[in-house]
Amino acid sequence: MATLPPQGPAMRTVHYVIDWIQDRLRERTSWDGLTIILISVMALAASPLIKYAAWAGVVYGAWTLWKGEGKKPAVPPGSGQMQPE
Repeated sequence: MATLPPQGPAMRTVHYVIDWIQDRLRERTSWDGLTIILISVMALAASPLIKYAAWAGVVYGAWTLWKGEGKKPAVPPGSGQMQPE
């Protein structure tokens, strides 16, 4: 039977940390916490991009408001003028 070499304090710490992580992964609340952390990190990372997207939306909205559709104004019915085609 093979004997394991003696473990120093560093290896005991590594094994302790691995065991702690494995125990946490078996708990539902740990998965909930991990999900909340990941969503929060994604929101923090995306926040500068969201500002640029919002400004692009404001500029595009102002441009479409200013430009219009290029249609001729409708003639009210009964005015005696021909309707545009």
